[in-house]
Amino acid sequence: MNYYYGIKNLAFSGGGVLGIAYLGVLDYLYSNGLLQSVKRVAGTSAGAITACIVSFALPFKEMKNIADSLDYRKFPGTNTHKNLKKIPSVLKNELERIIGDIDGIYRLTKDFGWYSSEYFYDWIKEQIEIQFDPNKKQPPYTFRDFKNKSIHKDERKFLDLYITGTDISTNSSRIFSYETTPDMEVAEAVRISMSIPLFFESIRINKTIDNEEQTHIFSDGGVMTMYPINMFDSRIFNDIIIDGVNMQTLGIRFKSKYVYEEITNILDYIENLVKSLMKVQQDLYKNNLVDVLRSIQIDTKEVSSTDFDISLNDEKYKFLYQQGYNATKEYFKNKT
Repeated sequence: MNYYYGIKNLAFSGGGVLGIAYLGVLDYLYSNGLLQSVKRVAGTSAGAITACIVSFALPFKEMKNIADSLDYRKFPGTNTHKNLKKIPSVLKNELERIIGDIDGIYRLTKDFGWYSSEYFYDWIKEQIEIQFDPNKKQPPYTFRDFKNKSIHKDERKFLDLYITGTDISTNSSRIFSYETTPDMEVAEAVRISMSIPLFFESIRINKTIDNEEQTHIFSDGGVMTMYPINMFDSRIFNDIIIDGVNMQTLGIRFKSKYVYEEITNILDYIENLVKSLMKVQQDLYKNNLVDVLRSIQIDTKEVSSTDFDISLNDEKYKFLYQQGYNATKEYFKNKT
């Protein structure tokens, strides 16, 4: 990458809890003044969470405090489904004794995902709300609001934000941004992007098309676009496009070690199915030399993307953080 022109765009891959490694990446980038020229940020799944936080254009310490406030152990919500709250507890307990987690089973059949994402949705909404002046506009906050610095706290200008999602109803990848979905709630877009298929409940959005209301089912952006490295490969974002590639984009992705895992239940099956989807896209990436050249690749060893049993500053957290930092340092060793 020619850093004479500076880094204008960041693209963060999906990867579940592996996203903790992005803090190490950002630590290095901020500490070395490598983000001063960044204007846009894109992300998928875990990368969408990071992209949203980075878009606030905060100092690294404040950004890290936001990221560290997310409790991963609460992430896969097991709360009672709203449609089951009227079932007497005695009956529910008996049903669970016979067939297992009735909330998970019901959520899977009705909302197409075993776990609730309600905790995450509430968390990301709260983090976004803190960045705005409530006297100028009340939540929810949309992509249009992200663009309007007059309603931001201290009138701070945000970076342009691009989030990927998958519209299951039309079998298509979607980009959520100011240009494409200005009136969409940003928190909802991020929630869609991180909704690992079958693992987390899918998100329903009603649309009116040709005077007919349609319900669209959305899921994780990583189903079709795990790594949005090509998001800014257009002359709209850079006049200097070489062979269809914008070399002012820096991407960050994961390299994971795939190992044998015994599958004994539906959750094991779902987790490994998702990993298979990720591996297909990882193999495509390996065959694209240009994308390899403009990407920081973080080796996360055997840490699973769905290992939500992780907490602030435990061994896995420290490992991922350090791997992100080291990978970034190595990438820039001969470039700056």
